[in-house]
Parts: sequence; C-alpha cells; structure tokens
Amino acid sequence: MNKPAIKAAAAAFGAVALTVGTLSQASASEPAQDGPAASPAAYADFLAHSGEDGATETLKEFQSLTAREQDRFIGYLQDPSLFADFLDQSSDEAGPDATASGTRTTSLRNGDVSLEARRSANTFAATAAKRPLPKGNHTVTRSNKIKLLGVTVMEFKIWETFYSNGHTITKVVEADGGKKNFSGVVKVSKGIAKKQLGKQSFCKKGGSCSSGNTAVASIVWEGEVVVSGGTFQIDKKQTLVSNVYGTATSSLVNV
Repeated sequence: MNKPAIKAAAAAFGAVALTVGTLSQASASEPAQDGPAASPAAYADFLAHSGEDGATETLKEFQSLTAREQDRFIGYLQDPSLFADFLDQSSDEAGPDATASGTRTTSLRNGDVSLEARRSANTFAATAAKRPLPKGNHTVTRSNKIKLLGVTVMEFKIWETFYSNGHTITKVVEADGGKKNFSGVVKVSKGIAKKQLGKQSFCKKGGSCSSGNTAVASIVWEGEVVVSGGTFQIDKKQTLVSNVYGTATSSLVNV
C-alpha cells in the first residue's frame, strides 16, 4: 500500500503518536552497526533486560518466530521508512464517526507489517451526534501501534475523561497517555499531561448556532529515533479534543 493510501486510512480514525522531522539521513539498505537492531540475538537480549511492562511477553512472541522470520524482523527494525509510515498514520485527524469504537489495520510488506489505529469512546450514546451526551463521565481514547510479523513493537495512547451535565462539558476529570516501546531504535519520554476546557460553536444546517465547552487533553513527547547510524530528534505536542456531542479529534504539531 502506498503512502497516500495509508494517510487516507488514518484520516478515518485519528490517533496518537509522533512524527519525525526527516529520515533522509538513513537508508534501509544500511545495516545497524550495534544496539538492539543489530541482530536477532541482540534484540532478544534487549527485551530480556528491559524493565518495561510487557517485555517478557514480547520476547516470547519474538522467540516463537522462525530464524528466517527473526532475520526479516530485524531488517524491518532497520528500515526508517516503516517508522515514517507509522508515525504519519498516527498524526491524522479523526473522522465525523469518532464516537464509534473500532480498529483499522493497514498491512505493509506483504502482510509482515501492520499499522493499527484504534478509537474507543466509553458510554457514548449512539444518538450523541444529534443531542448532547447524558449526564455523567465519558472517556475517549486514541491509540496506534505497529506490529512486525505479529509482534507489537510500539504503541502510543492518549485519553481523557470529562463530565457532561446534559447540556455541555463542565469539567475535564482526567487526562493522560501511555506507551509501549519495544523497538530498541526509538527513545521517547512523555511530558506531564495537561487538561482544560475549551470552546466550540455548534451550528445547525440553516439554523442558529450555539456555543459550548470542549474537553482538551495534551501531551508533549520528546525523544529521538536512531536507525542505521542516523539520529532524528522528536519534539511533538499531541492534543485530543472532545465535545459534548461525542465527536473527538486528535492532532500533532511540532513544539
């Protein structure tokens, strides 16, 4: 699947994550000299000594691959274009059907690589797009992950919980995000999640307009990508905005 098709798929979902400034310094044909992406043995050792939750399960999944599959896996880790595709997919806006939960999977490299964009909305009424959400707390989550030969290498999430009084959003109860990173070539740190109320106007076709509050969550991600001897800086602000009608969008901009 070509890159425009990947972006088109992502536009229907939205998500979280990161993007890199430029990847032209590294080539997929250049082998990694050292580090976790140097060989199957080096990657297995990296997972065995990782303190991150889920590393043990990821190691078992990797070791269940055949020797030939493990070699292909390492080749994909050394391919910066795959991370560019993943991060591009993660940075697009959600569509108007953002209240629905579901997962969209985009396959690359003859099915060896999959990009998954997931959206979920807890307690959203099916008719929320036509009237305000009922009183109570409502939670929105956006997540993206990349899998190599069925093994999850990276996953990023952002979520927020807000309170609706039946007319508008009156409070952002919680906002946060999380990640799983078993790539060995991407280093990312998460800043403190921020939450606030925003403003939005709602206009009926041919009718009047009214205003209301939105729930806004944001996170600054900082780090770097090290692939095939090239280092690329990451500094991105990720924002998730939800309104009382159940529509949510996410965006990603340079800091």
